[in-house]
Amino acid sequence: MTKLSGTALWQQVQAVTKSAFSSGALKSIPTRCIERQVTLGQISLHLQVRIVANLARKSKATKDAASQVKKPGDFDPFLPYEPALYVGELTNHYRCLLNKFNVMDHHILMVTTEFAYQREPLNSEDFYAALICLQAQRGLVFFNGGPDAGSSITHKHLQMIPLTENENSYPFEPLFKHLSLTVEGSKQSALPFPHRVATTCYPVGKEPDEIRRYAELNCRNYHKILSELELQNMADGLAPAHNLLMTRDHLWVVPRSQSSYNNLAINALGFAGTILVKDDQQLTQLDQIGCLELLKNVTPD
Repeated sequence: MTKLSGTALWQQVQAVTKSAFSSGALKSIPTRCIERQVTLGQISLHLQVRIVANLARKSKATKDAASQVKKPGDFDPFLPYEPALYVGELTNHYRCLLNKFNVMDHHILMVTTEFAYQREPLNSEDFYAALICLQAQRGLVFFNGGPDAGSSITHKHLQMIPLTENENSYPFEPLFKHLSLTVEGSKQSALPFPHRVATTCYPVGKEPDEIRRYAELNCRNYHKILSELELQNMADGLAPAHNLLMTRDHLWVVPRSQSSYNNLAINALGFAGTILVKDDQQLTQLDQIGCLELLKNVTPD
């Protein structure tokens, strides 16, 4: 079966998005985005808060999205996957699907073709799929490693949202750019919760062998960070709850202690500086707690 990559992959993402939206298979949830500024040292960070729109909260799509969490524990939306959301095959082990309940445009999923547990630590095949998608479009790849890290689906998958030309960074990027990182080292930034940031090994060439070699380097750095954060595999071979985020420039990992605090849920995107709230009441609650304080409360002391 033909594997998608590069321009062809992203053109297919756009084409399938258009058809899935027309057919009603894609249930986009509209939000309004506001900014919250925080200062760490000499650096001002402009965090994004997305509030689900009033009409969306009443829509069937939003109710469907909420009900997804309440499905039986063995429910797997990826086996079988919904044909209207299918983009194509990425590798022998990964395929690309659209996120059915997307908040941001062209939100894609990288899903294992055979079942694997979401709480398994990432391997080089996972990073290989991630690099293929990052080469197709500048974006932010993220992984919610288990329920306490914000995942509601047990089937292993990574996700990516594009970073457009007008929005080619994420809120925490200015902080990471000030770290003096070596190719194989990682550091903690000034953010007030445990995490480690490393440089992404990003291939310039498009040859599969080169991409695979860089995937193995990123995988090695990721496992080194897990060790530094004391996120060693448990007796069952699964990993403690954590989030991984990755762009063409940086790769970072955050250990997790719980999925939410005061009913404010946080997934990996929170650790890029983007927080989703359900309504204005939750926005008020978030402002009372503080964005960074919220992130501190869902990570270990």
